[in-house]
Amino acid sequence: RGALGGLQQGGAALGLIFAVIANELALAIAPGNEFSVIGWRIMFWFGIVPLVIALAVRWKIGESLEWLIKAKPSPEKIPIITIFKRYWKLVIIATIVLFSSGSIYYGIIAYMPTFLSLYTKLSPYQIDNVVLATNLIWLFISPLTGLISDILKYRKLLIALTGFVAGVLIYPIILLLYTGSYILSIFSGLLLGFIFAFQYSIFPSWLSENISTKVRYSYIAFSINLGVALSSFAPYIVTALSIVFKNPVIGTTAFDAIAAILGGIIVLFSPKDRVGLTLE
Repeated sequence: RGALGGLQQGGAALGLIFAVIANELALAIAPGNEFSVIGWRIMFWFGIVPLVIALAVRWKIGESLEWLIKAKPSPEKIPIITIFKRYWKLVIIATIVLFSSGSIYYGIIAYMPTFLSLYTKLSPYQIDNVVLATNLIWLFISPLTGLISDILKYRKLLIALTGFVAGVLIYPIILLLYTGSYILSIFSGLLLGFIFAFQYSIFPSWLSENISTKVRYSYIAFSINLGVALSSFAPYIVTALSIVFKNPVIGTTAFDAIAAILGGIIVLFSPKDRVGLTLE
């Protein structure tokens, strides 16, 4: 489960790599001021390609065997109510942990092009390469780190450890980006991508093993979407804090480091790992 979950989570990095390619294409076709006129339109329409692929793949995939055997014969009438009644603690834990991870993504990885363009003199092509490096290591590391969680038979401990490590290393990572050095920014992106991928790759197996098949997808969907929705405010928050502190390194670190450590603490309150056991 960990390895396959990691493979799945690497798909997000693949999407971001696709976005970098689209941006490079847009910059080549509409350089300079033309980018604000037609360049963004190129990226917008480029997004249709993965959408079509995703829809085609989705229609080829049937229901899971677990669902067909354990849930379909007697499904929950209103699963979301069951979740709030029986698993409300799990929902709170999962939402906070996913908010923590999402804050690192939206507050650093997705924010990286804006951060580098605002506070450094790196060219758009160099910024694209920094983002590309971050996501390439995420893509290739994710299945491996998911597999590690299978081998070690730990989920929540590894999520917690990577959260604590991220909390400690976010400051030097942001500081390296702020130097404006192309080489140091690449290194910073690689380090960030590795840490984020390690934690992110474990989420599918951790979430799926903690709850009954009858309400599993409702639980995961609600927790993920609420956590992501809350963490999507991260770019606004880090920008505001950068203005308040008059220092983008401190402003960005203050929020993201606290969020990372918070997630690392909260995940320890989740149920005991059930690695390799049959799903309920």
